[in-house]
Amino acid sequence: MNQIETLYNRIYELEVFKKGNFTLSSGKKSNYYLDGRIISLDPLGSEIIGKIFLSKLSFSVDKVGGPATAALPLISAISLSAKIHQNKHIPGFYIRQSAKEHGLENKIEGSIKKGDDVVIVDDTVTSGGSIINTILEIQKLGANIKLSLSVFDRNEGGVEKINQLGIEHYSIFKYDLGSENLIY
Repeated sequence: MNQIETLYNRIYELEVFKKGNFTLSSGKKSNYYLDGRIISLDPLGSEIIGKIFLSKLSFSVDKVGGPATAALPLISAISLSAKIHQNKHIPGFYIRQSAKEHGLENKIEGSIKKGDDVVIVDDTVTSGGSIINTILEIQKLGANIKLSLSVFDRNEGGVEKINQLGIEHYSIFKYDLGSENLIY
């Protein structure tokens, strides 16, 4: 069994993919929900996701980051996987929805600077809004977004919107509207 098949089985073991009546963060109603934190916070899930994402990085990467909070365990998984399996140093960063009101009042946590080659991650893409907001914040700094990654693509147009910005996107799993299941 390959890594994606193992991860697919783990998603169903942990009941990450749920059917029912749900309200998404956008306010939109859905008959299914992908609870990405369950798989990204699972030791086996995190390890496999880190390895799969790392395998997609066939270019030099300075930093990996994404929106708080869903991206945090994914950032750690990639950074740790890069260090353990390839002895590469890829620090992480994340984007807050709004700047802190205390301390340094940062909107971006972690070290990122102009010219850095960056990969953006998130657990799920629906409309693409979270990743697009992250891309726009990073572009303001003058960093280069090389790729965006997600565990799940809800197949609702978000990936296409990311691609329209000139950013390639890879999702491990995609929701299939016909079978109403995840495909890879």
